[in-house]
Amino acid sequence: MSKQHTETVQSIMGEFIDTFDEYLICMFFATSGIRDYGEKLALGSFSDDHQTWIGSKLDSNPKMHARIKTVECIEKCKEGGSFSNEIRKSLLCTMYSLWDELYRHRVAAASNIEAKNLVCPLMGDLRKIRHCIIHNKSIVPEVGIIFEVLDWQLSPGKLEITHEHFLDFNDAVRGSGMKIRSFRLSPEMEELFEKMTSKERKNFEDFYKIKGNKENDVEWPGLKQVLKRIEQVRSSTK
Repeated sequence: MSKQHTETVQSIMGEFIDTFDEYLICMFFATSGIRDYGEKLALGSFSDDHQTWIGSKLDSNPKMHARIKTVECIEKCKEGGSFSNEIRKSLLCTMYSLWDELYRHRVAAASNIEAKNLVCPLMGDLRKIRHCIIHNKSIVPEVGIIFEVLDWQLSPGKLEITHEHFLDFNDAVRGSGMKIRSFRLSPEMEELFEKMTSKERKNFEDFYKIKGNKENDVEWPGLKQVLKRIEQVRSSTK
């Protein structure tokens, strides 16, 4: 019997939660190490042009790989500095990819539904964060980011993912925040879909392929026009 048929939603989600817990621990250890190293550097006194280098095989065959101005490094290593912020953003992007490319499909298969019809508002919120990072250069727009589950109030400008943000997100994953459900057309819409032309069906399907429309049950803009056309056809045949 294949893995697909032996898995249950409960077992998959248990593995999913364990995996995300590992990423939280990774974040904690990584950012703690960054902060501690910065504090050690801060004990010294350095000129503005002093550089810190990262090298390997220093005792036998030294090779230098990267360097940074030491005073700048100290600042970036602070708890609210850019190094920890970049770590947290990167991990969140990885976590979303795991959901979107792996776990979402496994949950759908165990539930005997298509992955495209699986809706998870919390992962939708994470997708918005990822979109800001990947496609908007980590700049929060003036209108902010509207979340469905997370109650984060992100200020316009540079995206800052704090330690508390990361904990809050993982708490939602482990708690009741996932709220996974399937998207199915109502019986009325299924009946209407059968009466659509091929062009109308394509327009309908393309609209619900747009991220957020299906998850938020946004009404298809072409609905009224289709209803009007069907009514006109019905009237003309009386």
